[in-house]
Amino acid sequence: MTIDEAVHRVVRGHWLLILTCMLLPVVGSIVIGDRTPPLYEALARVQMGRDPAASNVQADATSERVLGIATSVSVVRSALDDVDLAADPATFAEEHVAVRRVGVSSVVEIAVSDTDPRRAAAMASSITKSVLQFSNLGDQQTVEEGRAKVNQKLVEIARQRKALVGKLSRAQPGDVLAIQAQLSALMSSQTEYERQLSELDIAELSRAKAVLLDPVREPAAPLPKDTAQKAVLALFIGTLLGLGLAAARETVHPRLRGTRAIAYALDTPHLGHVSGHDLTDEKVRAAADHIADRVALLGQRYEAQHVFLLPVRDADESWARGLAQQLSPDLVENPHRLPCEVLGGSWVHPGGSPVAVLLVPVKVLARDLEPTSALLEGLGWPLLGVVTYQWPRRLRRRGRAEAPKRDALARGTAVPTTEGSEEVEPALDQREDPAQGREVADTLLGSGRAAGTPAAPHAAPDAGSDPAVGRERQELESQQEVFHR
Repeated sequence: MTIDEAVHRVVRGHWLLILTCMLLPVVGSIVIGDRTPPLYEALARVQMGRDPAASNVQADATSERVLGIATSVSVVRSALDDVDLAADPATFAEEHVAVRRVGVSSVVEIAVSDTDPRRAAAMASSITKSVLQFSNLGDQQTVEEGRAKVNQKLVEIARQRKALVGKLSRAQPGDVLAIQAQLSALMSSQTEYERQLSELDIAELSRAKAVLLDPVREPAAPLPKDTAQKAVLALFIGTLLGLGLAAARETVHPRLRGTRAIAYALDTPHLGHVSGHDLTDEKVRAAADHIADRVALLGQRYEAQHVFLLPVRDADESWARGLAQQLSPDLVENPHRLPCEVLGGSWVHPGGSPVAVLLVPVKVLARDLEPTSALLEGLGWPLLGVVTYQWPRRLRRRGRAEAPKRDALARGTAVPTTEGSEEVEPALDQREDPAQGREVADTLLGSGRAAGTPAAPHAAPDAGSDPAVGRERQELESQQEVFHR
């Protein structure tokens, strides 16, 4: 099977499934987008330090730091409590809090979205305040603790130095040098601690602080809905899903659609296509003549003397018999054609050198061809080709329902009804006026003879019976013959 045939069988054979998978997600996304309440977004712009960002990495690090502060559970919970909103802080932070950097800089935007514009502005103000407070005062406690430790050390050194100065005035000449050495060591320690204190003061003064550039304002217009983008994405996903389901269905239940696929599956030539079941239609009769000539030509290869039509569906057997009469030879106009019959559910005499022609609808499951293929393989008859036909679905359903009645009419027996064990007399046309039915039957029979189809012999009425009964029986048999033709 070529790629174009596979695509043809998957796409054209299951276009309704693919179209359904494409439309349902699109319609669902549009409906959900229309029913979703609009969101309002409140913004605050903050500058994190005076120095510009040296690279994208540094700018991303700054925005990630702010995002970590803004989406922390404690900060979001405090903002929710300010507006009396009962929601999960983690879920709200993930869905409604965003931090975006402005270019390659240390400026970031803190955005909070909500269905109420006032509530969105209040929560954005609370979160921005928490970010500024933590960025400016978050490490101040550590600096104060360092300053306190250094000052404590300086006080201790001053106390020790004062004690040594008092001892120096009363010390013996041999102890003066030792006391002076201790004073020198204390002076060195005091100098070091004073240097550390100066560095802490300088760091505190030069430390970058977060500054609020744009305060939060109450949003006036809602955010634009992304319904169109979601619909396009849903269409893409639905298309992939539909193609996958169609391919899986075609793999499990392969379906043949079109004359090319059927001929390729059976590995046999396509002899022709019949566009309908009305054998009185000029197009149908022309197609039947073309098929009959092709069958006669291909039959010369096998020196065939008889052609059998094998319908794939049992419901088409009655119609196939009428088509077989169209394909049969006419001693006046088409004597070169081969005699044609239908190999259906009843026994037929094969005659000499029989060949077969499959009668397949243009849309058929691959498994429906298996019984007929197995029958041909068992018979060993050469297969000349395949004839396809088109039959509307409503007629196909009616054909399945009327198949038992047709067989009963062909045998001239009673047709069982669905109500108990009652039997009704087989009749094709139940009209109140027998003359009208006889006129229609004569018209149809006349058209059939004009087309070159020999009429079947009718059984003569019983000589000993009532003449009226004989006429009615003759009319009934005429109508049966018209029905089958």
